[in-house]
Amino acid sequence: MKLAIIGGAGVRTPQLLRALLLHGAPLGLTEIAFMDIDTERLDQMSLVLNGIHAAHQHPVKLTFTDDPIAALTGVQYAFFTIRVGAIDSRILDETIPLRHGVLGQETTGPGGFAMALRTVPVIAQYLRIMEEYAPGAIALNLTNPAGLISQAAYQEGFGNILGICDSPMELFKDIADGVGLPSDELWFDYVGINHLGWIQMILHRGQDILPDILQNNEALRRHGKAMIEPEFIRTLGVIPNEYLMFYYNNTSIVRQLTTNNSSRGKMIHALNQRFFTELGLAKGTADPTAAALDVYLRYSRARDATYMRLETEAVVQDDNGIDAIWNESKPAHGHNDIEPEGYSAIAMAIILALHGTKPTTTTVNVLNHNVIPCLAHDDVVEVQARIDGNGVHPFRPIKAIPEQCRGLLQAVKSYERLTVQAAIEQSYRKALLALTGHPLVPDALVARRILDDICAANRPFFSGELGQAHQTTASPDASHT
Repeated sequence: MKLAIIGGAGVRTPQLLRALLLHGAPLGLTEIAFMDIDTERLDQMSLVLNGIHAAHQHPVKLTFTDDPIAALTGVQYAFFTIRVGAIDSRILDETIPLRHGVLGQETTGPGGFAMALRTVPVIAQYLRIMEEYAPGAIALNLTNPAGLISQAAYQEGFGNILGICDSPMELFKDIADGVGLPSDELWFDYVGINHLGWIQMILHRGQDILPDILQNNEALRRHGKAMIEPEFIRTLGVIPNEYLMFYYNNTSIVRQLTTNNSSRGKMIHALNQRFFTELGLAKGTADPTAAALDVYLRYSRARDATYMRLETEAVVQDDNGIDAIWNESKPAHGHNDIEPEGYSAIAMAIILALHGTKPTTTTVNVLNHNVIPCLAHDDVVEVQARIDGNGVHPFRPIKAIPEQCRGLLQAVKSYERLTVQAAIEQSYRKALLALTGHPLVPDALVARRILDDICAANRPFFSGELGQAHQTTASPDASHT
């Protein structure tokens, strides 16, 4: 069986490969094709990938290419983990909104909006190639914003796609750890859309323990932090995905990001530079593949250590700060047999389940089909689902979505639908309507200013009305609030 990773030079790729080599034997893998348009970076990343391959001594063939037709021809499964515009565009996505006093974040608000406008047309092109050269193949989308990209794919007629995000499963794990129970003994009644979901009930041996967990501050922490105040979570009566902090704590986060005068993209860019510099040095060592793998593991730990830091605390980002993060992120020995976590673990479980090898239950982004009654049947939602050789079977939430969640859910889904239309049609008018309707954008005037800046910064990636839009000259008080 052949499998492809589109965006093969991306930072998730080594973990995906390791998961495939550890647990992919039942799939009968013969080839894994890594495709990326950045051939220089793909060449550097191949050192890490070949190191993982050598450590596992698996007979599967690894191929590297910048040709999507070559990569996708004959595949049964394809991962999509691309970043159109690379890290430079991410930095713009995060910094442009902040100039107008609006949240700058990769997936939420105007940042995710800009990324979607660039990405949807490219993903659609790849999916058309896959349909032509690998009929019946299944796409697993890890590209952000995952739910919105999956929504666009379905809307364009690509039915064989699943969106994957590790945030809900990591939330479940944090809660289980916080109460000292194995996560597989708990059932989480989770409902929402990507990066906008809530746990409404937690069952343990048939009893709802959510009321008790709501009183446990430790169980309400995410990544060791109280990202949303426990008292407010108790007021909600449900446990939100940590990305809801961008709505519930919006003012303080915008202030924190402005004070830090940086963005997650800038921090990742600095870490990427260090990573690829160290990879270059690894080539000159006695065992380049082993050295490259250690560099990647250090980079991965450093990246994880910076997650949500800029939004929640004062951070000094300079060379000394990056050096300190890097030096504190030494990889552990004996890493080759460590069980995959996060995206790679979920993706591996899904492929094995779809292949008919080992059914699983996990959260996925999939068509609603009235699983969530307050959303349209053809909306993409993020819910728990049973996955097996017969496909994906979403679970209907046990409880009705409470009023305090429903309105926000419907508003953001409306924004997503309009953004998909704007991206497919490259329509300025629909883009403006989408951005104006987002709950984090204060009004139509600010939306237009942000959109014009986005269009000016993304002219090489846009066409139609978006590509022709001119940048509005902002008034002196419009750049900061």
